[in-house]
Amino acid sequence: MLFRIFTLIAVIALGVSTWILSSPNRRPAAAGGAGQGNLPGFYLKNTVLTDYDAAGVPRVRIHAERIDQIDHGPDVALHTVRFDYQAPNGQSWVMFGNQARVEAGGKIVQVSGDVRLEGQSSEHEGTAVVRTDALTYDVPQAIASTGSDVRIEFGAHSLTARGLLANLKERTMRLESKVNGRFQP
Repeated sequence: MLFRIFTLIAVIALGVSTWILSSPNRRPAAAGGAGQGNLPGFYLKNTVLTDYDAAGVPRVRIHAERIDQIDHGPDVALHTVRFDYQAPNGQSWVMFGNQARVEAGGKIVQVSGDVRLEGQSSEHEGTAVVRTDALTYDVPQAIASTGSDVRIEFGAHSLTARGLLANLKERTMRLESKVNGRFQP
Protein backbone atom coordinates (compact mmCIF):
# COMPACT_ATOMS: atom_id res chain seq x y z
CA MET A 1 0.00 0.00 0.00
CA LEU A 2 2.76 2.40 0.88
CA PHE A 3 4.35 1.65 -2.48
CA ARG A 4 1.10 2.58 -4.30
CA ILE A 5 0.78 5.90 -2.42
CA PHE A 6 4.40 6.74 -3.16
CA THR A 7 3.88 5.92 -6.88
CA LEU A 8 0.71 8.03 -6.99
CA ILE A 9 2.52 11.02 -5.39
CA ALA A 10 5.43 10.63 -7.85
CA VAL A 11 3.06 10.58 -10.85
CA ILE A 12 1.21 13.68 -9.56
CA ALA A 13 4.52 15.49 -8.95
CA LEU A 14 5.71 14.57 -12.44
CA GLY A 15 2.46 15.87 -13.95
CA VAL A 16 2.61 19.18 -12.02
CA SER A 17 6.30 19.76 -12.83
CA THR A 18 5.66 19.01 -16.52
CA TRP A 19 2.76 21.46 -16.55
CA ILE A 20 4.83 24.20 -14.85
CA LEU A 21 7.90 23.71 -17.04
CA SER A 22 5.87 23.68 -20.26
CA SER A 23 4.07 26.96 -19.59
CA PRO A 24 4.85 29.74 -22.15
CA ASN A 25 6.40 32.01 -19.49
CA ARG A 26 9.04 29.41 -18.63
CA ARG A 27 10.17 28.61 -22.19
CA PRO A 28 13.72 29.81 -22.94
CA ALA A 29 14.26 32.17 -25.89
CA ALA A 30 15.51 30.56 -29.06
CA ALA A 31 19.30 30.61 -29.34
CA GLY A 32 19.16 32.15 -32.83
CA GLY A 33 17.15 35.16 -31.59
CA ALA A 34 19.70 36.14 -28.93
CA GLY A 35 22.21 37.56 -31.39
CA GLN A 36 19.57 39.01 -33.73
CA GLY A 37 19.74 42.48 -32.09
CA ASN A 38 23.43 42.77 -32.97
CA LEU A 39 22.82 42.18 -36.67
CA PRO A 40 21.84 45.06 -38.97
CA GLY A 41 18.24 45.21 -40.14
CA PHE A 42 19.57 45.91 -43.60
CA TYR A 43 22.89 46.71 -45.21
CA LEU A 44 23.98 48.05 -48.58
CA LYS A 45 27.37 47.80 -50.28
CA ASN A 46 29.01 50.28 -52.68
CA THR A 47 26.03 52.63 -52.56
CA VAL A 48 25.35 56.13 -53.86
CA LEU A 49 22.50 58.10 -52.26
CA THR A 50 21.33 61.31 -53.94
CA ASP A 51 19.34 64.18 -52.39
CA TYR A 52 17.64 66.55 -54.84
CA ASP A 53 16.63 70.20 -54.41
CA ALA A 54 13.12 71.54 -55.15
CA ALA A 55 13.94 71.91 -58.88
CA GLY A 56 15.06 68.27 -59.14
CA VAL A 57 18.77 69.07 -59.40
CA PRO A 58 21.14 66.82 -57.40
CA ARG A 59 22.23 68.71 -54.27
CA VAL A 60 24.08 66.06 -52.25
CA ARG A 61 25.50 62.71 -53.30
CA ILE A 62 26.69 60.30 -50.62
CA HIS A 63 29.00 57.46 -51.66
CA ALA A 64 29.58 54.69 -49.09
CA GLU A 65 31.36 51.37 -49.22
CA ARG A 66 28.79 49.99 -46.75
CA ILE A 67 25.63 51.23 -45.04
CA ASP A 68 24.16 49.42 -41.99
CA GLN A 69 20.86 49.99 -40.22
CA ILE A 70 21.58 50.55 -36.52
CA ASP A 71 19.70 48.33 -34.04
CA HIS A 72 16.73 47.88 -36.38
CA GLY A 73 15.92 51.59 -35.89
CA PRO A 74 15.74 54.67 -38.12
CA ASP A 75 19.46 55.58 -37.85
CA VAL A 76 22.08 54.23 -40.27
CA ALA A 77 25.88 53.93 -40.15
CA LEU A 78 27.99 54.55 -43.24
CA HIS A 79 31.52 53.27 -43.72
CA THR A 80 34.23 54.89 -45.89
CA VAL A 81 32.10 57.81 -47.05
CA ARG A 82 32.32 60.63 -49.57
CA PHE A 83 29.81 63.50 -49.71
CA ASP A 84 29.58 65.64 -52.85
CA TYR A 85 27.72 68.92 -52.30
CA GLN A 86 26.79 71.25 -55.16
CA ALA A 87 25.90 74.74 -53.88
CA PRO A 88 23.30 76.80 -55.77
CA ASN A 89 26.05 79.29 -56.75
CA GLY A 90 28.06 76.59 -58.53
CA GLN A 91 30.60 75.96 -55.75
CA SER A 92 31.34 72.28 -55.15
CA TRP A 93 32.42 70.73 -51.86
CA VAL A 94 33.66 67.22 -51.20
CA MET A 95 33.81 65.67 -47.71
CA PHE A 96 35.50 62.37 -46.86
CA GLY A 97 35.36 60.36 -43.63
CA ASN A 98 35.91 56.87 -42.28
CA GLN A 99 32.49 56.63 -40.60
CA ALA A 100 29.22 58.54 -40.65
CA ARG A 101 25.95 58.25 -38.81
CA VAL A 102 22.77 59.56 -40.36
CA GLU A 103 20.05 60.39 -37.87
CA ALA A 104 16.38 59.66 -38.54
CA GLY A 105 15.03 61.87 -41.30
CA GLY A 106 18.43 62.26 -42.97
CA LYS A 107 18.84 65.92 -41.97
CA ILE A 108 21.90 65.59 -39.69
CA VAL A 109 25.01 63.55 -40.52
CA GLN A 110 27.79 62.92 -37.98
CA VAL A 111 31.08 62.19 -39.81
CA SER A 112 34.12 60.89 -37.93
CA GLY A 113 37.58 59.47 -38.50
CA ASP A 114 40.07 61.38 -40.65
CA VAL A 115 37.47 63.87 -41.89
CA ARG A 116 38.48 66.02 -44.85
CA LEU A 117 36.40 68.83 -46.40
CA GLU A 118 37.57 70.33 -49.69
CA GLY A 119 36.15 73.32 -51.52
CA GLN A 120 36.41 72.92 -55.27
CA SER A 121 36.17 75.96 -57.52
CA SER A 122 37.15 76.61 -61.11
CA GLU A 123 37.59 80.35 -60.46
CA HIS A 124 40.39 79.93 -57.88
CA GLU A 125 43.64 78.10 -58.28
CA GLY A 126 44.14 75.30 -55.75
CA THR A 127 41.72 74.09 -53.12
CA ALA A 128 41.31 74.70 -49.43
CA VAL A 129 41.37 71.52 -47.35
CA VAL A 130 39.83 71.31 -43.86
CA ARG A 131 41.00 68.40 -41.69
CA THR A 132 39.48 67.31 -38.39
CA ASP A 133 38.50 64.16 -36.50
CA ALA A 134 34.72 64.76 -36.38
CA LEU A 135 32.23 66.96 -38.21
CA THR A 136 28.47 67.48 -38.05
CA TYR A 137 26.77 68.24 -41.36
CA ASP A 138 23.29 69.79 -41.49
CA VAL A 139 22.06 68.70 -44.94
CA PRO A 140 19.19 71.20 -45.53
CA GLN A 141 21.21 74.18 -44.27
CA ALA A 142 24.51 73.00 -45.84
CA ILE A 143 26.37 73.85 -42.62
CA ALA A 144 29.35 71.83 -41.40
CA SER A 145 30.47 72.32 -37.80
CA THR A 146 32.80 70.84 -35.21
CA GLY A 147 34.09 71.62 -31.74
CA SER A 148 37.24 69.57 -32.37
CA ASP A 149 40.68 70.68 -33.49
CA VAL A 150 40.76 71.84 -37.11
CA ARG A 151 43.54 72.37 -39.66
CA ILE A 152 42.92 74.35 -42.85
CA GLU A 153 45.50 74.03 -45.62
CA PHE A 154 45.65 76.21 -48.72
CA GLY A 155 48.82 75.65 -50.71
CA ALA A 156 51.79 76.48 -48.45
CA HIS A 157 49.53 78.28 -45.94
CA SER A 158 47.87 76.66 -42.94
CA LEU A 159 45.59 77.63 -40.07
CA THR A 160 44.82 75.64 -36.94
CA ALA A 161 41.97 76.23 -34.53
CA ARG A 162 39.54 74.59 -32.19
CA GLY A 163 36.02 74.62 -33.60
CA LEU A 164 34.66 75.50 -37.02
CA LEU A 165 31.39 76.64 -38.55
CA ALA A 166 31.32 76.42 -42.36
CA ASN A 167 28.35 77.60 -44.40
CA LEU A 168 28.83 75.79 -47.70
CA LYS A 169 26.06 77.72 -49.48
CA GLU A 170 27.61 81.10 -48.68
CA ARG A 171 31.23 79.91 -48.91
CA THR A 172 32.11 81.18 -45.44
CA MET A 173 34.07 79.60 -42.58
CA ARG A 174 34.37 80.78 -39.00
CA LEU A 175 37.08 79.45 -36.71
CA GLU A 176 35.96 79.40 -33.09
CA SER A 177 39.03 79.57 -30.81
CA LYS A 178 42.78 79.01 -30.46
CA VAL A 179 43.38 80.23 -34.02
CA ASN A 180 46.98 80.02 -35.19
CA GLY A 181 48.11 80.72 -38.76
CA ARG A 182 51.22 80.08 -40.79
CA PHE A 183 51.65 81.82 -44.14
CA GLN A 184 54.75 81.13 -46.16
CA PRO A 185 55.73 83.02 -49.35
